[in-house]
Amino acid sequence: MTNTEAKRRLQIVCAAFLHIPLVAIAAFALSQGLDRHITILAVALVATIFSTLFIVVYIGRVFDPATLSAAR
Repeated sequence: MTNTEAKRRLQIVCAAFLHIPLVAIAAFALSQGLDRHITILAVALVATIFSTLFIVVYIGRVFDPATLSAAR
């Protein structure tokens, strides 16, 4: 496995894990009535999107060969 493949795989797994709270909140909201929980769903969606973007960019920088050689 190349460095790029490992980086992409890690980014995908981390992004998927970041969506778990959103799925849990959505499941709860659907069981209790979606219209009463739309605000928390919107907040969770925005937080998930920002977290996913930040972690994907961070992992991309950490696994960048140019960054690794400059840190040494």
